[in-house]
Amino acid sequence: MNLSRTVGRSAMCVLLLMGAVTACSPQPDGSTSTSAKPATRVAFDRPVKFDAKAGVPMPKAATAGLLTATGKDLGLLRNPVELYKDKAYVATEESLLAVDTTKGAVTTITPEATPVTSQDKSGYVYTHPLVITEGASPMALTSFVVKQPVVGTHAERVFVEFIAVNAASTRVEWRLSLDVPEWAKDAPYPLSARVAASSGRVALLTVGAFKPAGRTTYAIDLVDHRVLWTRDLLEAKKIVKGAVVGITKDAIDSQYEAAAGHDLNTGEQRWRGEDSEYPGVSTGGPQFVHVTGRSKAGVDFHRLVDPQTGVVQKELPDVGPADCEFDGISTLVCFRNWKGLSVWAFDTSNGELRWTLPNKAANRIAPRVTAVWHGRIYGSTDSGPLALDARTGDDLPAAPGIAPYAVNEYVGLALKGTDAMAYPAIE
Repeated sequence: MNLSRTVGRSAMCVLLLMGAVTACSPQPDGSTSTSAKPATRVAFDRPVKFDAKAGVPMPKAATAGLLTATGKDLGLLRNPVELYKDKAYVATEESLLAVDTTKGAVTTITPEATPVTSQDKSGYVYTHPLVITEGASPMALTSFVVKQPVVGTHAERVFVEFIAVNAASTRVEWRLSLDVPEWAKDAPYPLSARVAASSGRVALLTVGAFKPAGRTTYAIDLVDHRVLWTRDLLEAKKIVKGAVVGITKDAIDSQYEAAAGHDLNTGEQRWRGEDSEYPGVSTGGPQFVHVTGRSKAGVDFHRLVDPQTGVVQKELPDVGPADCEFDGISTLVCFRNWKGLSVWAFDTSNGELRWTLPNKAANRIAPRVTAVWHGRIYGSTDSGPLALDARTGDDLPAAPGIAPYAVNEYVGLALKGTDAMAYPAIE
């Protein structure tokens, strides 16, 4: 259900939005959809191979964060796509696109109010993450910064529209309007509203801006459709072991920030890490979070931390700037696709280094990593696409046929030139 997710320095992803979706007709829930009979696909957990000759074109929005404005590969693992079975969901500032990867049919879901966009004159717009919940009836959760125009004596109102969509049917289940925080009401720059995580009946959404650099987290009850709590100066990132983990600071203009843990049900702070520059928080395995940053003394750190107490369980080696991704089983994979390819794999139970590439002694080079999922590392070298065992680092005997940047048991999304294509898993 989940795709490989980017961890590391936060960055805004921009994309050239596809001009139009053709053959669309209105639906009662306010979405539009192309009509196509879905094909039946077989599920392969940890796909070994994809049909490289059966690619289905994806909307341009599905390449967000992977390419520069001129179409050059950035070498990063940042994109806004979430996969649910044979559907791909991608959120832009203006809509949520649900793509049937078997046929390419697109359902476009829009907010009821008018979206507030970045006003970028270059023809690019920003995308933002979405979350697909777990459970018997998964939902795709997304949010939009929107506005209502002046009506009579009522001034223009900017607010956030939170939308829950049935992940299987693409139908809108419910919507919730959220007032923006006080600090954001006069912000000179456009606001962003990003769904960060969900667990059980709670989802986390963060409203932020580039200037002033404020952040406010909202906890939303997915059953009662209401706000449980809000917390200023907190940017929620993950929910691990029932704890909210994210980045906090003392004031909007603070130079330093810190990793912090909060109670999922009340929002109360449980712990706070050391003040640092460029802090990052991501999943470090089933029991820990991976915390990075640069101390006030200028020393970079990588740590496995208990999400409930904030106690540092393991100081990891400094691998420098890198993206790190939990493989969903027992390995934290860190990799760098720029300034020399490198890959490191850590045991998530104790933080021990399992293997690293390149390995001169074994005459092995490092691949360019594109995805990490369910014990597999997907990527490529000059010889073409490949897959590694995340635990051992061994090359898998069969070439996957593509180097997917998003993958689940049904499909892999990969670049073909500057276009995104969806390829069915076949083994």
